[in-house]
Amino acid sequence: MDKDTTNLADRIELRPVVLPDEEDFLIELYYTTREDIHLTQLDEAQKREFSLMQYRLQKDHYAAHYPDSTHDMILFDGERAGRFWTNRDETEILGIDLAILPAYRNAGIGTFLLKSVFDEAARTNRVFNFHVLRMNVKAIRLYERLNCKFTGETPSHFMMQWRAAQ
Repeated sequence: MDKDTTNLADRIELRPVVLPDEEDFLIELYYTTREDIHLTQLDEAQKREFSLMQYRLQKDHYAAHYPDSTHDMILFDGERAGRFWTNRDETEILGIDLAILPAYRNAGIGTFLLKSVFDEAARTNRVFNFHVLRMNVKAIRLYERLNCKFTGETPSHFMMQWRAAQ
């Protein structure tokens, strides 16, 4: 998906995910984000089965830990392009998951959505916290360009944060 001069605000829309209708899309989207699974020696069927198991575990975890969260479908020119899952409380906006299909990556969608959340965080005096897989180098570079800072780490993820300038 190429960037063009059309205003991204006119091309990007968020709307609630509709389950179970969009489950197949979300499963395929998840599979496209798991570079670690693609690098294994498993055959394609095994990779997909493992990815499906991981997707279900992730979905159940998010639902259990963030029952009041917002799980949105990202539409680009009316087409499903990804998902953005967030949770809000009085002091924080938590970025639970941002995933975009490969065909829509590098079109400015992620940057646009993140800047929108940053604007909300600044207006409401909250921080935006999130985590990123250590191996997701492209995403890490994007977050650093957007002035996000490292706040911690786990064996698999970096914890990051954006906050308005004080």
